[in-house]
Amino acid sequence: LLGPNGAGKTTLLRVMAGLLRPSQGEVRILGVDPRQDTEIYRKISLVPEAESVYDRLTGRQFVELAARLARIDHPVDRAGAVLDTVGLTDAADRALGGFSKGMRQRAKVAAALVSDPEILLLDEPLNGADPVQRAQPIALFKRLGVEGKTLLVSSHVLAEVERVSDR
Repeated sequence: LLGPNGAGKTTLLRVMAGLLRPSQGEVRILGVDPRQDTEIYRKISLVPEAESVYDRLTGRQFVELAARLARIDHPVDRAGAVLDTVGLTDAADRALGGFSKGMRQRAKVAAALVSDPEILLLDEPLNGADPVQRAQPIALFKRLGVEGKTLLVSSHVLAEVERVSDR
């Protein structure tokens, strides 16, 4: 999802996630209106661009909280697995307030992945990541796509979208 700042990318993702009501028309995700059928929340996850982390929690606590809220069996084990998937195992027991922006983005991705969603909505997921840090999430996003997940990535940077996308 490519467009300049202010084009409505974040708004569209929030509508798709059921957080906002569309001003016109309707939205269907996997055939249902996300504001009417809350079961869809087990199949989609949103990684917001906004800093939506609890600075005092560790990365592990943040992802475990997401797992508990999603009623995941064995939340501690699942949190550990997704922290490893996003490359945060070594930093998992540090407070999120001490993470770089790129690391906080990866923690949000881990929290979104904890429920093993079919659809992952990613709002500017590479913001704040330096060029070296970008390689790991890009590889992860491509792998998730190969595994059959649907990823919708928003960005205002064409080169970034080209690296992430297969079409």
